[in-house]
Amino acid sequence: MSEDPLKMNGRELKFPVDWEYRIVTETDRIEEVREAVVKCLEANGVFCGVTEGLRSGGGRYRTLRAAVTLRDRDMMNRLGVELGKVDGVKFLL
Repeated sequence: MSEDPLKMNGRELKFPVDWEYRIVTETDRIEEVREAVVKCLEANGVFCGVTEGLRSGGGRYRTLRAAVTLRDRDMMNRLGVELGKVDGVKFLL
């Protein structure tokens, strides 16, 4: 059975696709969370840089950015779940 097409902003997402995860964490935990995110990605066969992104207006939160190539929808779903479980991750964009 084939999967229904995945749509983003009304357009079908076709795999493989380049994707950038934005991972929100508290500023004071950013290094700890970055290390855990790298380990999570590597455990899933993804070897990419994880860089710091924007800071919230009040400075309490920071984003980490990880640019990955998603091979298929299963990989996208699995990484989303596993990155969301990393201790210190507030939410994932």
